[in-house]
Amino acid sequence: MNLEREILKKVSLNNSFIHDDCAYLNNSQQLISTDTLVENVHFNLKIFSASQIAHRLFICSFSDIQSSGGYPQYALLNISFPNKNFAFIKKIIHFFQLLLRKYNIQLIGGDTTSSNNIYLSSTFISRPLVKNKVLNRKNAKIGDYIYTFKNIGFSKLGYLNLFKKTKLIKSLQNKSQKQFLSPKIQNYSLLFNQFKINSCMDISDSLFLSLKELSKQSQKKFLIKNLKLINPILFERLKLNEYHSLILSSGEEFMPIFTGKLSKSNIEKLRSKKINVVNIGIVQKGKGISFEDLKNIKDNSFDHFKNNYSKL
Repeated sequence: MNLEREILKKVSLNNSFIHDDCAYLNNSQQLISTDTLVENVHFNLKIFSASQIAHRLFICSFSDIQSSGGYPQYALLNISFPNKNFAFIKKIIHFFQLLLRKYNIQLIGGDTTSSNNIYLSSTFISRPLVKNKVLNRKNAKIGDYIYTFKNIGFSKLGYLNLFKKTKLIKSLQNKSQKQFLSPKIQNYSLLFNQFKINSCMDISDSLFLSLKELSKQSQKKFLIKNLKLINPILFERLKLNEYHSLILSSGEEFMPIFTGKLSKSNIEKLRSKKINVVNIGIVQKGKGISFEDLKNIKDNSFDHFKNNYSKL
C-alpha cells in the first residue's frame, strides 16, 4: 500500500481546490504548492550542506508550480529545529533567500518552532494564471506524443553512490552526486504556456509512477519507446536491465513528463534555454502503460514512507 496516495485520496475527496501537483484558487487565479523536508529522510547533516538543503527545499515547490503551468511569485518558509542547529539553520535561510531573489520570488512569511530534528517546509504561490492555462494530469489526447527532459537517472545513481557505496568512474560520480545533492533547476513554465501541451506532471517519485498516473487520470494507453534517448551516457555504460531500472525508478529528478505536440521551433526554444526534450512515446486509445521493448517491469520507485530507495 502506498500511504501517501491513501492520504491524498482521503483529503481530496469532494475537494475542488486540490489540483494534481498544486491547488488552484479560482478567485485569485493562483496555484499553491507546499513541500516538506525531514532530517534523516530527505537529507542528513553528514552529507548535505546548508546550501544543498536550501536548494532542495526551493526546487520541490518551484518544480510543482511549473509543472502545473505557473510561475512562483510568493513564498512561505516554515522551520522546526533543535537550538544547537541555529547557526546551521541561518545558513539554510540565507541560501534559500538567494534562490528566491535569483528567480524573482518574494518571501512573505512563515513560522518557526523547536523540535528534536530539522523539519523544513516551503509554500509557493504563483503569479495569476487563467484557468485554461493550468496544466493537469487528465487531458492527454489520443495522438499526443509523450515527452520528458534528458538525463533522468543521475539523481538515483548519485544516491546509490553516496548511501549504498555503488562504485562509479570519477566523471559519473561527480555528475550523479551533483544531480542528487543539487538537482538542476529547469526554468520552463513561461515557454510551456506558448506550446500545445495537454497534460503534465512533475517527476518527483519516478518516471514509471508518473507515467502510470498520467495514463490513469487521462484514461488513455501510453506506449513507451525510445528509452535509450533519455540518458545516452548511462545507456552506453550500464547493462540494459540496469539502465531501464535506473531511469524508470529514479526519483526527485524535478523534471516534467508531459504530452502534446511540439514543433521543431518549440524544441529549439527549449534547447536555447539548455533544456533538451526527448520524445519517449505516444498516447493511444486504451488503458495502462505498454513498453515497446520491455517486459516484467519492477517498481523500485522512491517511497516517502521509507528512508530510501528500493534496491536498483
